[in-house]
Amino acid sequence: MDSQHTANGTTAPNGKTSGINSYTSGVPGDVEEPITFHLLELRNRLAIVLIWLFLGIILAFPFSAKGMLLIWKEFISTDIYMTAYSPLEWIFARLKLCLVFALAISIPQLFYQLYRFAGKGLYPHEKRFFLKVIPASFLLFIFGVVIGYFIVLPVMFKYILFYSGDAATAQLSVQDTLSAVTTILAGFGIVFQLPLLVVFAVKMGLIEYQTLKKQRILVYSVIMAVSLFLSPDPTFIAQILVAFLLVVLFEFSLLLIRLF
Repeated sequence: MDSQHTANGTTAPNGKTSGINSYTSGVPGDVEEPITFHLLELRNRLAIVLIWLFLGIILAFPFSAKGMLLIWKEFISTDIYMTAYSPLEWIFARLKLCLVFALAISIPQLFYQLYRFAGKGLYPHEKRFFLKVIPASFLLFIFGVVIGYFIVLPVMFKYILFYSGDAATAQLSVQDTLSAVTTILAGFGIVFQLPLLVVFAVKMGLIEYQTLKKQRILVYSVIMAVSLFLSPDPTFIAQILVAFLLVVLFEFSLLLIRLF
């Protein structure tokens, strides 16, 4: 005899319900479980991401001093001495630089843990999409850091901050300078996740593709606000450059939606 499935279990031909788990969708293996179980699993998976972030900082810390000297030599000048205004400023500056490396390995891990968390409720084509997102997330983060390092930072340091000529002698704080560098590098790496987030939102039904197309003006306004935060430049040259890159990323996201 045939049997039917309900929200609470399997209904036998005599009308009685048996079992405590059931299929909540047409996905094989997707069963209903208590909300506390899902929250506990989500907490554990986010804890794994935080562990990866912490390990990334530890692994990068021994090399952070050389990285700081390289950045100082590349964008500022060896004639300008690093100035530390507090005993812990040097350590904090190194930790901020390590955060860029830690985010590079933690963000793909975040997508992977989300995949494991929602894996039972995904269709095969959705699982394949998630597995493509993980390496793409790492590559986009690296690409964003490269754009920030080779395009935005030179504009800020070489052509803006030191355009004062011989009128004044620059004296820069180590922590403030490296904070600006890490904000741009990490910010660009995170912002370059935009295509994946937009495609993910559309694929999961969180927003409609046509809605994104119709709300371009609103999206561009948000992009300008984000660019002002990422690029502290009084001449607005860096902000315009950042906004242009974000617009390109958004339009690339719409293209990816059609391809996927």
